[in-house]
Amino acid sequence: METYIVPVTFPDLDTAKRDASSLVDALRTAGLHAEMADDPRLESENDADRLDPGPTTRELHVHAESVEQVRERVRVVVDGQFPPGMVLLGVPTPL
Repeated sequence: METYIVPVTFPDLDTAKRDASSLVDALRTAGLHAEMADDPRLESENDADRLDPGPTTRELHVHAESVEQVRERVRVVVDGQFPPGMVLLGVPTPL
């Protein structure tokens, strides 16, 4: 098994903060070993006064046999968890 990086773009920072962990949980439930890379922008507890930067990309790490397996299985979970087109997946690349 190899580790692949999959860029996951959420529509905004609030969605990334709120839903990244539930996406990882859904991937794990689907049988994938997955985790989000640490992102210091998500550490702030009190960010009510901040400007929303718009689309926010997080780095997802997934262990799988091939790029094709990562692409297909992550896409199925994302499509089942979010409305179509809400979360965009980048090209999986080996870590």
